[in-house]
Amino acid sequence: MGNNWVPLVGLALLFLISGAISMVADRGNGADAGFFTAGTLLVGALSAVWLWKRPSWWIAPRNHYLYLAGGTAVGVVLSALLPFLNGAGPWVVLGAAIVVYGYFERLRLLMTVGSGVVLTGLLVMLIRADIWGGALHLMTTVILAVGANRLHILRHGRRREAADSEPDFIGTFEEFDRDEALRP
Repeated sequence: MGNNWVPLVGLALLFLISGAISMVADRGNGADAGFFTAGTLLVGALSAVWLWKRPSWWIAPRNHYLYLAGGTAVGVVLSALLPFLNGAGPWVVLGAAIVVYGYFERLRLLMTVGSGVVLTGLLVMLIRADIWGGALHLMTTVILAVGANRLHILRHGRRREAADSEPDFIGTFEEFDRDEALRP
């Protein structure tokens, strides 16, 4: 599972900001290909730096990851130029890249998250209603954020409270030596 949760947080923020821009500036169909393409390339570069300094498992050969990064960048740029995709071409390409990366890392969670991103992207391509695009943008943001949270919990575990802070402990004290508090 490595440190894959940080790139998913970046992608969730990308979808959130892109959805807001699309709903305010465009028709509101939920897909702004220009901003989304630039944001994907920026988040991809920052994620590459993050994973370079804090590597994941890197189970597959390193060349596979380089091919995936290059193919994703080319796919995002080329699919943004196709007008019949309703601006959601980069969305689907990015989801497919998450699925392939999850396959490389042997993480079913990443493959599931990527599949959810692809599904919502395909729905945005097909549904031309303005409000549905924004709703699907928010749904994708939630999918990515929940996936990032699960990866973070898998990596770092859940926070646990100290044993002495339970409600049963309040009001019960053992012997207390007043001079002990003054000793260094």
